[in-house]
Amino acid sequence: MKHASQLFPIALQELLEIGEKARKQREQRERAKHVARPRETRACKHAACREKQLKLELQTRITL
Repeated sequence: MKHASQLFPIALQELLEIGEKARKQREQRERAKHVARPRETRACKHAACREKQLKLELQTRITL
């Protein structure tokens, strides 16, 4: 049977690994909660910019 002084470092390492794994899972859940809103995505920004350009072109055509 192993002595407590031999078991303690092993148990400590296992607990640290469990804690690290739990921390990573917690962080992943937090990141999953913050999903980019549609207005924040690059495609939406591009579409909004294009829409704005088309409106300006339409206004300039009407005034001419």
